[in-house]
Amino acid sequence: MWCYSFSLTMFDCRFVFAYCAALAAWPIGITLAQSSPPAGMDPLPTDLFTTENFYLDREHWTDPRYARCNTPRQLTDMWRDERVGEWGDCGLDRATEDIVSPYAHRTAEEHYEALKAEAEADGGPTPHTRETLPDWDGWYVRADRDEQWIYGRNLQTATMLSLLTPEYRKRMMQMNFHEAVSNSPQWNASFCYPEGLMRWWAEFAIRDIEVLVTPQQVQLLSGVADNFLRKVLIGAEHTQLVPQWYGETVGFWSGDTLIAWTANVQGWTLSHSMFEYSGSLEIIEVIRPAENGEGLVVETTFYDPEAFTQPLHAVTPWQPSGAVTDPELRYTFIECRTMSQIVNGPDGRPTQRIFLDEDYIDYYNRPWAKNWEQHFEQGWARPED
Repeated sequence: MWCYSFSLTMFDCRFVFAYCAALAAWPIGITLAQSSPPAGMDPLPTDLFTTENFYLDREHWTDPRYARCNTPRQLTDMWRDERVGEWGDCGLDRATEDIVSPYAHRTAEEHYEALKAEAEADGGPTPHTRETLPDWDGWYVRADRDEQWIYGRNLQTATMLSLLTPEYRKRMMQMNFHEAVSNSPQWNASFCYPEGLMRWWAEFAIRDIEVLVTPQQVQLLSGVADNFLRKVLIGAEHTQLVPQWYGETVGFWSGDTLIAWTANVQGWTLSHSMFEYSGSLEIIEVIRPAENGEGLVVETTFYDPEAFTQPLHAVTPWQPSGAVTDPELRYTFIECRTMSQIVNGPDGRPTQRIFLDEDYIDYYNRPWAKNWEQHFEQGWARPED
């Protein structure tokens, strides 16, 4: 199985290559491990790895034993790590109080208006000019990795499922089964699907983040397998009539704190044995300077009444990693399909296409002309030149 065709130019593909390397390494014929539960842990009569139909096991989905105490990330990596069916650490988990919103707001709009009222009470929102804007221009990387529940590494799969509505709990369990058991992961980067807004908070979907600040907007640019270009439109209102992959973000300044509200989102998936989200997703971000003066802190509250039983919450430090003038950190836009040509094979599992396959697309060698010559110009004489 080949992961790439010929050229890796103009694209930092280290993380995408890891996806493809994982696909290439999967031993398709592996059998489920005969793993014993930890001492003192009684297994369920039927779990994710022994069930004949996971849809019929709904009453067990929020029991950690159903996924054999594996985190979502452990489920998504099971075939790559050759530990299919093995038990995880039943003591590893995160309290739901650390995942759900600490605020009483029922909607993103209510949250946004409350923050605006606070700013108005302090004489805001602040009408910044170029001379008064905070100096945030530069490159940042996300920190505090071990505390990010959204990476799916520090909580039980059952804990995440318990915070989803019945429909979206079912969808996540479907993903759990087909990533960890049937070995047919439908990862966004592998298939060059759109990333979707929630992937901005995923572990490997973005790396260095370029921030540019003007009086009218704050631009956030990043990406690994696809491009994320997000803009906070200062003083604006939502006007989009069609859902957007990254939504539509408006905001205002309160001193040197930026408040942003994202709505009009296309529903999609976080992937990697986590969850799907709906078109009702709306997000409030409060971005402020770190107390130590090094970088930023991004506080995010996720509202999705269709997918979440209550709003979710995350806090992520952004550490500075370079200046916008750094020649080593210039952003290169990504064309995912040129790097990864993975399709679902006849058995429903991801399969890499290579240049010998009939449906392989050679993006670097005039694929449009190849199509015309193959289907419309058979037998035609062509000039030698």
